[in-house]
Amino acid sequence: MRFGFFILFLVCPIGFLVAKEHSEFCSMERLCVIYIQDKTGVDIYFQNKIAIDETFTTVSVNATSTNMRSSRKLPLVTVLKGPKRKKLFRLNVNKPNKRWVYQIKYKWILGNYSASHDPKVVYELPFEKGLKVRVYQGYKGTKSHQGDNRYSIDFGLKEGDLITAARDGVVIDTEQKNNEGGFEIKYIHSANYIKILHDDGTIGQYAHLRYMGVLVKRGQRVTAGTPIGYAGSTGFSDGPHLHFEVYKPTRSLRKQTIPTQFRTEFTEADVVKEGELLWRRDPNLPVIKLQSDIDEIQICESVQNLERLGCNGTSFATGSPIYFYIPLLKPSRYKIQISVRKNGTSILKLYNWETNSDWWDTYLDVQLEDPLETLEGDWTAIVSIDGVVQKEVEFQLTSIK
Repeated sequence: MRFGFFILFLVCPIGFLVAKEHSEFCSMERLCVIYIQDKTGVDIYFQNKIAIDETFTTVSVNATSTNMRSSRKLPLVTVLKGPKRKKLFRLNVNKPNKRWVYQIKYKWILGNYSASHDPKVVYELPFEKGLKVRVYQGYKGTKSHQGDNRYSIDFGLKEGDLITAARDGVVIDTEQKNNEGGFEIKYIHSANYIKILHDDGTIGQYAHLRYMGVLVKRGQRVTAGTPIGYAGSTGFSDGPHLHFEVYKPTRSLRKQTIPTQFRTEFTEADVVKEGELLWRRDPNLPVIKLQSDIDEIQICESVQNLERLGCNGTSFATGSPIYFYIPLLKPSRYKIQISVRKNGTSILKLYNWETNSDWWDTYLDVQLEDPLETLEGDWTAIVSIDGVVQKEVEFQLTSIK
């Protein structure tokens, strides 16, 4: 997902010896260039009309002209602070009795290019407690996290899931009136979003929110964990998710995304990776030592049931295959063992396999058979990963289904 800054080129009409006049042109109803023209030239002002006092806006401006000279060296890169109008330079007429022409070009991006990210900051996961969320696309993801977006994260939130602030800050910009999206370049500027200014001058951006899905206002101060909006799929998006990034502008007005560390269920501070299953952990609670989502380890009668409905049954027909499904917390190479024992007997079956390094989950289909013993009855399956027991699961085999 790309979520860029905006560029606008403006051409001013031919200037003559006229009475003082005022004209204004705005980009995205936010940054405006104001011309105040008189008989000897024109003053060039810029103003971010939606800014709050804490807002910084980096602007790059250049001018071409005939029979005029600038009061400052151009091109000029400068930073506006707050909502007040600021004069950047003046174009003075060289020979008032001759025709004079000027053209202004500018581009802008929220933020201060001289900001420096605090590497000690640990971010909270940007969704409410109780949710378990996969990282659909991590840093340098091949789908869309390249170039300016290379240190962005796509969290697999569903439509309407609650988004929370990952770090303390002040809301400096929001958009929630877009109602379309798709994985086509025409939707590049159609995302709803929230931008939060951090104390170190960097900006946290939360994008693809649903239509009218913003819960905060510009100027509102939020703390980590504050509800700020609802996930959606607006803008350049192939489905519902939350695009999160921390960035600062560069002097060339590119967006420099910044790697960040999060507190997760299994670490105090780490860079999250594609495929990981994450949930928010209270910092007072111990880290998780397991490799799987033990709550979701299941036995299914078919893979189709798992994908469509999940598996809630505990009774399975003898002679039919059953599927052991194991969602992994982190994609990696694991040695998995499942021991299956019929309760009260010596019947024991062992199944071993290894995962690939990029698997988010794994499953094994088995068909329990024993020519000497009846299989009907109660069974216990023990799932282990790298020698560590993850979960015991009770189930029943029956000839009646």
